[in-house]
Amino acid sequence: MDQFYTISLFLLLLVLIYFTYQIVNLLVTMLKQRKIEGAMEFCLSSTGRYAYIGMIAGYIVAWAIFIWTCIVGWQLDSLQWLNNGLSVLTIYTVIFSMQLANVVVLGKKHMLIGRLLVDYRKMKKIDLNSKREMTFVYAQKSFRFSTRFVDIKKLREAIARKA
Repeated sequence: MDQFYTISLFLLLLVLIYFTYQIVNLLVTMLKQRKIEGAMEFCLSSTGRYAYIGMIAGYIVAWAIFIWTCIVGWQLDSLQWLNNGLSVLTIYTVIFSMQLANVVVLGKKHMLIGRLLVDYRKMKKIDLNSKREMTFVYAQKSFRFSTRFVDIKKLREAIARKA
């Protein structure tokens, strides 16, 4: 049974490293674009702000649970504790990175959707539908993202102003 825990611990660690890399890469992209463009602001509704604050707090709690289970696992010499803590952290990291990929940041010339940098002037066939998603064509490719936590009024103003 220890071999199973060792293998699953290694696989979970690989998944955790990959999705943590995705989160860090997304944050670095946002910071770089903010430095280049200057005045960029998040396009979050009030519900979105509270949701992302809650997700960030949950991510910190997941890391605390992981550290606590590591300490207990090493004291008890149990790989099961390490595996459980790593499972909680990995699952939450996957969910958090997927939600973070839908963050919209508006600038003067560009819009950043996750890691996708979009020039307002080159967007075609923009559709903000009632299904809480936005679709548009950019560089002959069709894109779709969720607008669940996006301030749609601010997004429409930014697109209309730039078009």
